[in-house]
Parts: sequence; structure tokens; C-alpha cells
Amino acid sequence: MELKMRNELATVELEALTADTEKAVEFTERDDKIVLVVVATAATTLTVKAGNSIQGVADLNLTVPVGTSLLKLESKKIKNVSGENKGKIVVVSPGTPKIGVAALV
Repeated sequence: MELKMRNELATVELEALTADTEKAVEFTERDDKIVLVVVATAATTLTVKAGNSIQGVADLNLTVPVGTSLLKLESKKIKNVSGENKGKIVVVSPGTPKIGVAALV
């Protein structure tokens, strides 16, 4: 979802994760313009897998509370720069939260 104009509403398209299954998510904007939206109906954890760039050295493990959370990520550490998931981040959760990406462009 891209939000281009001020004073406009934009709907974030959310997709439920399948428990314990990795999901690749488009992550194409600059760090300062993009957030990961996570909506959980039960508390869970979420792992953002380390990307395959030179700075992608460790997964990011998060505790997700019930409700809606926004996560601003440093893409150098988590975005894939080559291979099957180029331009994407990969997330996985033992739960089934819904996720989406919002870009302020």
C-alpha cells in the first residue's frame, strides 16, 4: 500500500501468515518510508529473517502483542538483495498474525 497524498486514507492489504511457514513480503521503499503492519488476535512471536546482504547477519525476533503494531525496519539487515526473494523480506511466526506493508511515498 502506498500513501502518496496528505489528508488521505489508504487501506493496508493484510495477509494472514500460515503458522511456522516463511512468507516473503515486498519491501521496495527506503527505510524511512516503509513500515511493516502486524495485526494479532493472540499474542505471538514474529521472526524477520536476516537478509542476504553483507549486513544481514542475524534474525530479528519480536514479541507481538494482541492488536495492531507498526514496525520500522532497517532494510540493510533484513532485505534480500539477490536470489529468489530479491527485494523482499522474509517473516515467519508460530502464530497466524496478519501482516502488510505501508509505504509513505
